[in-house]
Amino acid sequence: MKSKKTYLLAVIFVVLAVLAYYLTSDRGEKISTYKLEKQLFAVDSASVDKLELEQNGKKVTLEKAGINWRITQPVEYNAYAQFIASALSDLKKYKLESKVSDNPNNKERFGFNDTNFVKVTVYQGGKMVGTLLVGNASSGPSQSFIKKPESNEIFLANDLLRSNFAKDNMNDWRDKMICAITKGNVKALELMSSSDNYKIETDSTGRFRSGKDSVDSKVVEGVLNIFQNFNTQGFKDTTLSGNEKFDYTVKLKADKDYVFSFLKNGDGINPKYILKVSDIKQLFEVDENFIKMIFKSKKEMLGLK
Repeated sequence: MKSKKTYLLAVIFVVLAVLAYYLTSDRGEKISTYKLEKQLFAVDSASVDKLELEQNGKKVTLEKAGINWRITQPVEYNAYAQFIASALSDLKKYKLESKVSDNPNNKERFGFNDTNFVKVTVYQGGKMVGTLLVGNASSGPSQSFIKKPESNEIFLANDLLRSNFAKDNMNDWRDKMICAITKGNVKALELMSSSDNYKIETDSTGRFRSGKDSVDSKVVEGVLNIFQNFNTQGFKDTTLSGNEKFDYTVKLKADKDYVFSFLKNGDGINPKYILKVSDIKQLFEVDENFIKMIFKSKKEMLGLK
């Protein structure tokens, strides 16, 4: 009888040991027994005045100047406000859903290898309030894996999108808007190249003409629509000598005079062009297809076949 009782106690002990193992071991993407904080550190988005983001050895610094945000490293340029707003919103509202691992061997599994994670450092009132690493996106909506740099603990965060911090190109943080010229303010447009040189102007009725010739209103409308929301395709962080002979030049008269000069900078089916804009120090980059949307031959402008 005593041996049976001992055997029963031994079985119970084994069962409890197995249950304890399954309850406390790292077996998946959640450890329910861990008491979570709401966030790794609290952020007041209205008080944030600086963000540093580093990914795959490349770093961009974003700083608030008045009500606007600017990139201060690696270049000086206006930042894209919508991307800043999305990042700040996530930093303020995200919540830790669960701890998924504290095993250092699982870092790559959740996206914390050297080329993948984004290091995000947040400043408020000029003082650093915290740093977190953003790893892979999770399968759930608006979820990503995050951790502190010095810790092995990896968490699943709700309402934090990896794409709001990780960019394929750090230039994506730059504001691509060059200018926004209201169509109704445009009084004249002059287009010059080696094959074409002509000008269209508004007459007393507000219609565009090229000398005595009327122009195709749909063609003019298409060109002016581009200048109404004129964005670059890329940036060129270089300088020009000042002796360049540009391939295409567009002069536009509106609230002020604008000059857009295009210099070929590549070969192939759709070569690249450097774009220089009057009164703007930064050089831009566009392709030939982009130029074709703006630079219409005189025959096209007049609606001639």
